[in-house]
Amino acid sequence: MPSEFWGHTNLFGIRISFRSDHRDALRSALSVFAKWNCSEQPAQEVSIYVVLSARDADRTMSSDHVRIHGPHLSIVHNGMALRANGNRGRGACIFPGRGASGGELREAIHTIVLFLVAHAGRTPVHASAIIIGDRAIVMAGRSRSGKSSLALAADRAGLPVLSEDSVFIQTKPSFRVWALAEAIHLLEADAPGGLAGGIRVRSGRVKRALPIANPRRNADKACLCVIARGESVRLENIQQDEAVRALTEAPEPGFEYYGAHSERAIRAIAAGGCWRLTLSRDPDEAIAALIAAFSGHSSGSQSVEPGA
Repeated sequence: MPSEFWGHTNLFGIRISFRSDHRDALRSALSVFAKWNCSEQPAQEVSIYVVLSARDADRTMSSDHVRIHGPHLSIVHNGMALRANGNRGRGACIFPGRGASGGELREAIHTIVLFLVAHAGRTPVHASAIIIGDRAIVMAGRSRSGKSSLALAADRAGLPVLSEDSVFIQTKPSFRVWALAEAIHLLEADAPGGLAGGIRVRSGRVKRALPIANPRRNADKACLCVIARGESVRLENIQQDEAVRALTEAPEPGFEYYGAHSERAIRAIAAGGCWRLTLSRDPDEAIAALIAAFSGHSSGSQSVEPGA
C-alpha cells in the first residue's frame, strides 16, 4: 500500500488540509502559502481538503481544457488534471511524479486553493487596498484603471499596502479584508526609474515586480473607492447601488464566477463608506487626497480636490 503524507496550513482563517502519496508534492503544497499562514488567526469551522496524486508516466490524460461551472472547476493542462468542488470544499490534483517539486505543481495548488477559499466565504474583488488610520481603503476598478500605480504611490508614501490587484472579502461571522500582498507589478513603461525589482510575466505581459515595504495581511474595517479617470483628483460620495453596478457589470476574466457573492462582498466594503475616486495623471496626488480625507475619517458626505 503506498505511503500517505498529510499536512495542514491556515489561509484567510480557513484550515487547508493536504494529503499526498508523494512527500515532495506535500512539501510543495505547504510552501505555496507558507508566508501567509495566519496562525495568529484561529481557523474557523470551514475547512478545505486537497488530494495530490502522482500519476504513472504511461497514464494518458484527457485533452487540455479549462471548465468552470459555478462552484465546479476542471482543468487539464501540461499533463496535470485539476478538480475542485466549491460546495464541498474538496479539490484534487493529478500530476507527473517527476514534477512534484516544480513551479507548475505549485501554480496548480495555488489555483485550486484560491478557487476553494473563494467559495468558502472569501470572495475575490478586483481592487488594490491600502491602510490609512485603522481601515483599509479598497480601490476597485478594471484592468489598467490605476490600481497598481496607486498601491505603489501609497507604498512610497509610507502607507501599509494590503493588495495591488485583488482582495478577498469575508462577511461572516464578521467582516474582514484579506490579501496576499507580496509585490506590486507594473508594466515596464509605468515603473518609475531607479526602483529595483524583478521581472515577471503576468497575464501574458512582462511586468516589473516591486517589493512592498510594509505589507499587511488583513483589516477589520474598510471603505470603498471606485476608480475613475479624469484630469484632476476628486473624491466624492456615491451610493452603494452605483458602486455595485460599476463593479459587477461585465466582470473581467477570473471575477465572473461569483455572482451574488460579489455583490454582497462589494456592499460589505461599501458599508464603511463609498466614494468615486477620480484620478489625475499623477497617482501621488490621489494618495495625498486620500490621506487628507481619511486620516481623520468621518462617514459624512464630502467632496475633495487638491488645494480645496
